[in-house]
Parts: sequence; C-alpha cells; structure tokens
Amino acid sequence: MASEQLGNSSNIKELIESYTAPKERMRHVQEIDARYKLRLNQYKELNMSRSDNRDQRLMIYTEIKTLGWVLGKKEKAVIKDITEASKMVSPLGL
Repeated sequence: MASEQLGNSSNIKELIESYTAPKERMRHVQEIDARYKLRLNQYKELNMSRSDNRDQRLMIYTEIKTLGWVLGKKEKAVIKDITEASKMVSPLGL
C-alpha cells in the first residue's frame, strides 16, 4: 500500500509539472488567424465537392468555431464567416 501511495505521489508531481511547464508553445495571433482562414477555405472546398464528406465538414466546422473563440470573435461573426465560406461559387464566376 505504501508503494501505491509513492506511485500516486509521483503521478501527482508529474501532473503538476505538466501544468507548470507546458509541452506546447503558445501560438501567435497571426498563426491562429492564418489557420482560421485556411480552415474557412477548406470548408468552402468541401462544400463545393460532390462527395459525402459530412464528418470532415463537421470537424472543420468545430475547429473554425474554436479558432474564432480563441481569436475573441463573437459567435455570430464566426457563423457569418462560415456561412459566407459555404456559399457555392458558380464555376462561370456569375
């Protein structure tokens, strides 16, 4: 039982260290914004394709919403961006 407590205490120490020294570095706003725009373009391309890609669209949709939240955008603005990106573009440019 004492060895279990020692194991648990080392797990707790590792957990605390993981919070104090994150493995991932913080992202710059420019990186997040670029990824946000990239995902909007990918969402648009998926909507224009004729294949069944609901799972991919859902994943990208949630990532766009999350990135918008990280950027401090209001939910309505993010939904507006997604709606504009999902509009079909005529192949003739009309």
